[in-house]
This record gives sequence, C-alpha cells and structure tokens, in this order.
Amino acid sequence: MKFRMHILEDPSQLSERAQGLLRRTGRRECPVRFGLPIELWQVRDHAGTFVPAPMELIIRLEGFEQRFGGLRYEVRHSWVVNGDRHETARGWEYDHLGVKTAAWQDPRRGGWYFEWTGERVSKPCRDLIHTDGSVGTDVDGGSGYLPITPSILHLIESHALTDSVATWRPWPVGSPAATAIALIDGLVDVPEASWGRSRWRLSDTVAVMDRDSWDPKNPRRRTLVWSRDEAGHRQVQEVLDG
Repeated sequence: MKFRMHILEDPSQLSERAQGLLRRTGRRECPVRFGLPIELWQVRDHAGTFVPAPMELIIRLEGFEQRFGGLRYEVRHSWVVNGDRHETARGWEYDHLGVKTAAWQDPRRGGWYFEWTGERVSKPCRDLIHTDGSVGTDVDGGSGYLPITPSILHLIESHALTDSVATWRPWPVGSPAATAIALIDGLVDVPEASWGRSRWRLSDTVAVMDRDSWDPKNPRRRTLVWSRDEAGHRQVQEVLDG
C-alpha cells in the first residue's frame, strides 16, 4: 500500500477553510486497532454468510485508519425553529470498531462497506464507508447502503462550512423563498463541499445549503440559509419580503 500521512500531518488536499477547522478544534487520539490479524476478519457477503474479508475491503479500511484514524473535531451548527435560534456543537470521531467492525457486500452498487464511529450522537443508523471511497449510512441500522458524500474529504469540507456559518444569522426559509434566495447576487458554488445530495453556495455575506432527506419513502429537498453583516441580512430579507 502506498504510504500516506495522517490528515493532521498533511492536510494539503483540504481547503484553507477546512484546514482552519482542523487547526482550531481537531486533534488526534490513538486510533482503534484490530485485536487479531486483519486476514482473519470475517464479513457478510450478499447472502448474509460470513466470509473472509476481501482484499479491496482490507485495503480501504487500512487506508482509512492510516489517513484518518484517531481524528477528532467539533462542528458547530445553528438553525431556527419557530422563530428561536438554536446552536450546538457535535463531535466526530474517525475510527473503525476494531474486531467488532461489521462489513457487508453491496449487492446494488458492487463492492463492500464497513461501519465506523462517525458523529457522536444517539442515532438509529450507522456511519459507513464504501470501497468506492464514498461515505454513507444505512438510514435505520438495517437498510442497504445509501451514499451521503462522495469522499471523506467532501465530508470534512462540508463540516468546515457548517461550522464557519454557525456564527452567522440562520433564517427560517420555506420552499418558495429558497428558489429565489439561491439567485442572490454573488453566490457561487462550493464544489469541494458539494455533491448530488447536498449543494453549498456562498458569498461574502450569504450562505445557502440544499440537502436531500435520507428517507427514500419521503424524498424532499431542504434549504438552509445564513447571512452576516447588514448587507447579507438585507439581501435575504428583501427576498423574503417578496
């Protein structure tokens, strides 16, 4: 396997914004190790039968451990509910689960995926990493693999943007206004933090993030908006006033 330094040692593939998040709140703890030779790792194939982990899965897990293992950081969030502003910070932990790491064959996309710690909140779903490099979830802890981001780097970039706008003013925005707000002058796409299911657009004073729901039975697009300084507040307010 080609040697690759840990992300905190070599963050050069990340934007300055994402590097700033890691400098401000990131740290590296001792990563979780397998308690037995990884060649003995047993995983479930498409029929649910335990089989020896294939080499592509072992390479992906070892690459994840080498590049990101032990990474910790906090992501600030802000939003509005019923006119009230809410703020929180959520921790992310980049570790597999050692010998308890479950992995499955993906019958729909091909390849394999394994679970990792991810966001430190109570949740019904698992955080997953696919051998194709994407990051996903199983929604309810038992469904098939649903890709969320195309790569771990995209995930970190999106976290960095979420954190950076958390100190801005969040707005309650419904669907009709969201379309108009996306046309505000100066907004540009942020490709390193965007993908098919989630799109960031940013100016000096306004941020817009469109995100798909994870529920395949109730698909919908949600738009979140933040602004800063009087110029940004005024731009958003003018759109909401129609």
